Amino acid sequence: MTTPDALPHAVFTGAYGDTATNGWYPAQAALEQGYVTLWIARPSGWAQQFSLPAHQVVVKSAAQRITLVAAGRSYPILADPAAVSRALGLGAAQVVGGMMGNPAAASAGTAGRAMNQLGAARSFAAGGGYEFLAAMRASGGRVSRLGYGGIAAIGCGVALLTGVAVLVVTAWALNL
Repeated sequence: MTTPDALPHAVFTGAYGDTATNGWYPAQAALEQGYVTLWIARPSGWAQQFSLPAHQVVVKSAAQRITLVAAGRSYPILADPAAVSRALGLGAAQVVGGMMGNPAAASAGTAGRAMNQLGAARSFAAGGGYEFLAAMRASGGRVSRLGYGGIAAIGCGVALLTGVAVLVVTAWALNL
């Protein structure tokens, strides 16, 4: 009879954003036997970027991204890199629709952005993001996570503050 591993293990699959080439490459962050190993697919094949004890790797996660910080270097991995360009295009459609006075086009851009976020969140879950974060925490790694709820709350808070500021400035200007 074999015993299960005492140490947690998990894999996050996504795409590494290489700032030197501005390209996205398939990547896997694997946590096995207390070590985090980052593999990135290059034209010549899979290359190991690093393999370090979990407690030496900082994991920062926001929305569909996990960034591994190892030996002072950041390695951003997105679950769905195409979601970024889709978001930019849908945001532009929303702005243009608003500028043209076409509420249907602006609403379609907003709805499209929401669906894009849902798809990116689904990709994060399917790529093993939540399991990887939980396993890293259990292995003693430093993990921080800002999910879509937190990002939406920040956005709503900024919008609310902007609205209040506009009202205050307008009331002040009318009382001059």
